Amino acid sequence: MAPHIRSATTNDAADICAVIRRSITECCVDDHQGDAELLRSWLRNKTVASVEAWLRDHEAHCIVGERDGAVHGFGMSRGDQILLCYVTPEARFTGLGKALLQTLERRAAAQGLSTLRLDSTRTAEAFYRRNGFLPTGPAVQAFGLRGQPMSKAVR
Repeated sequence: MAPHIRSATTNDAADICAVIRRSITECCVDDHQGDAELLRSWLRNKTVASVEAWLRDHEAHCIVGERDGAVHGFGMSRGDQILLCYVTPEARFTGLGKALLQTLERRAAAQGLSTLRLDSTRTAEAFYRRNGFLPTGPAVQAFGLRGQPMSKAVR
């Protein structure tokens, strides 16, 4: 079944939080290397309350990806920045992440933006490259994590 992408609501906050936390914990091992303190730091603001605040941000565009009626992905952009794009471990390599990304790209194009930017984790860098994003400079360190600045022209 094809993924269903829709606007996120505050009723989705707990599901979104679970998606993000599972994705970071289970999929992003190349980034946190199982370091409990680094993982704790990365997850610190990944709470239901934080997600609710993100969903109330009128400048942010927040979407969820569903499979079989359950939330398995979350994407968030603000202006020309993709801030978050996460899927559950079982949704990796199913097209859900790509569907989220394409939805964020269409939104940017509709807003007249010419470029989308993001900072990729090690885990997600190959995904973003496959979807047309290219590095825009050297990797940066933030909060103990490596982030690769990337961008893509939006049509």
